[in-house]
Amino acid sequence: MSREEEAARRETLRVQVRLDALAAAIGRDGDGRPRPEPERRIVLDAARSALDRLADPGLPAAPPGAADATLLPETIVANTYAVRERIGRGGLAEIYRVRHRDLRSDHAAKILRPDRAVDPVLARLHVSEARALMALSHPAIPRARDLLRHGDGRAVIVMDLLRGETLAEALRARGALPPQDVAALARRLSGALAAVHAAGLVHGDVSPENVMLCGGAQGATLIDFGVVRRAGEALPDVEFAGKWSVAAPEQLAGRPGGPPADLYALGLLLAAASRGERVGTGRDRESAQAARASLPDPGIDGRLGRVVRALLARDPEDRPDAEAVRDRLDGGGVFGWLRRPPRAGA
Repeated sequence: MSREEEAARRETLRVQVRLDALAAAIGRDGDGRPRPEPERRIVLDAARSALDRLADPGLPAAPPGAADATLLPETIVANTYAVRERIGRGGLAEIYRVRHRDLRSDHAAKILRPDRAVDPVLARLHVSEARALMALSHPAIPRARDLLRHGDGRAVIVMDLLRGETLAEALRARGALPPQDVAALARRLSGALAAVHAAGLVHGDVSPENVMLCGGAQGATLIDFGVVRRAGEALPDVEFAGKWSVAAPEQLAGRPGGPPADLYALGLLLAAASRGERVGTGRDRESAQAARASLPDPGIDGRLGRVVRALLARDPEDRPDAEAVRDRLDGGGVFGWLRRPPRAGA
């Protein structure tokens, strides 16, 4: 055996000894007692994360996490995705940017906040959101890639990573959108709703907070399917899901909103985008009903204005469906209005 071969053999043995020591340290604590499974998993994930960084020196260092983030940077989800940073937080869930450990691709991961995950209704809705996103395919709807489980049992929806601001943020920062952008919003979102409704689903929360402007209005994307449901069905164990500020009159009357309720919310959204302020707001059933009694003019002229006013009809049977909205915007005449499906859950 040559000197070089002997040196390589000794180095291999040294590495093997270190790996054996690492494996022992993962499985047992400093006193030699077996680690509890949750603790063992944490140590193993930390070791794998360190090895990942050694294998990919170009991987940027994880930024500091928010003080109240429930997933710290470098947390490993389902042995596959490394948490990089939190990019969003709502009342029910958090959104993180995660990186696939082998493919080195970035994605968004949505997980219920720990204090919400113990609610069986919310946990069920979270899984329903994943099922809905995986069943839908449209440029204005984010694609779900996977539904995984974190070590603490919470479901994690892995989906496309969207970059941009919400419509609500844009309106607060710059006010009303130009007419051409409002029209682009109408086309993109009516297309997304047409896909949702064709799948027999209702989004249930079409609002400025749930529209991402990815590269402007032309890239508007409908997000947050957290209260999605089958058309004509009420959510079990939930009296009302969504926002009172965008609820349709039939929902305020206590009926589950079908696809026409999504279209009413779209009308409110387009009016808000045109005016630069919310139309038909309300924090509860009573204030929302009072606001609906005298909606201000949406302030939109021409063909788009006529469509928005039709979307805001009090009777759900008088509203166009999503396909008809696109037909009207493209000058398709009255025939699009005749394709309205039978009344469902309105």
